[in-house]
Amino acid sequence: MLFKRPTSSYWYYKFTVKGKVVYRSTGTSDKEKAQEIADKAKAATRDVVKLGNKQRYLWQDAVLKWVSESEKRSIDTDKYHLKWLRTYLDDVYLDDINEDLIEKIIKAKLKVAGKTRVNRTTELIRSILNKAMKEWKWIDATPHIRRFKEGNHRLRWLTQEEAARLIEELPDHTKAMALFTLATGLRESNVTHLEWAQVDMQRKIAWIHADQAKAGKVIRVPLNQDAIDVLVGQIGKHQTRVFTYRGRPVEKVGTHYWREALKRADIENFTWHGLRHTWASWHVQAGTPLNVLQELGGWSSYDMVLRYAHLAPDHLSDYASNISMQSMRPCASNPMLRLLSA
Repeated sequence: MLFKRPTSSYWYYKFTVKGKVVYRSTGTSDKEKAQEIADKAKAATRDVVKLGNKQRYLWQDAVLKWVSESEKRSIDTDKYHLKWLRTYLDDVYLDDINEDLIEKIIKAKLKVAGKTRVNRTTELIRSILNKAMKEWKWIDATPHIRRFKEGNHRLRWLTQEEAARLIEELPDHTKAMALFTLATGLRESNVTHLEWAQVDMQRKIAWIHADQAKAGKVIRVPLNQDAIDVLVGQIGKHQTRVFTYRGRPVEKVGTHYWREALKRADIENFTWHGLRHTWASWHVQAGTPLNVLQELGGWSSYDMVLRYAHLAPDHLSDYASNISMQSMRPCASNPMLRLLSA
């Protein structure tokens, strides 16, 4: 039996085989597809109950369990990858996921993303399959999943001129989020999920709740005039969320529009997260102390902001002069002064 719940757009199925009741979401709002999933599940359950076979689980079963049990702050990123994977893994039994299918996924992902993003996608598949094998005991083995080597790439940030070119090429809804990121340094998910309840225009501050922050601590975000101007332009577009597209909240920004804008602006090797690096780099170049930058950016470790220290070498100049030999009193017995005057 297929039915919908008031709180979900997905179809659910419920059936009974030899007294065993099975009730589960299909993970899809397509009724025809939902019926196929339900029929597969019923047939598999019948095999388990009547023939004593080991129960087989679909990828969707694992995804639903993974999401419901996850305590990751980056679960929204997982959901983005999982949505993309549906084309290749929906209706596939976990024990049918093999190296050939993984390679097909890798090749498809390489057409739309770089090797680093491919690694993030395959790492998620690996994590779910490992959980299904080791903890849930749903499968007996997992396939080998190759991983691309990732180098220690230099931080990629934009010059003012490059940023202006990129902003000019972006569609309005993406432009607003890019400008807000360059003004605040907030991470992608903190921008896309920002709500009006987190903004105080009068005091010119916003805040990111602890459960939304990567470091697990509340981030207080001072808003400069650029950020305020962006927010003013979003007023009235949505009752709850700040950034929207055609009346609906934005969930992801690194889309086709973003990639096309980068091409038109002639900017290579740059991701949305690079806007945060750009914000931090501009701050350091303008003289913002690294300890202040750490607080502004919500980094848990000072080591993270040291990545930007080389952009402001002048901040060490005064300290270097503290032990200048020229400031010492002349002394004939001072060997260092004799060397300097030789």
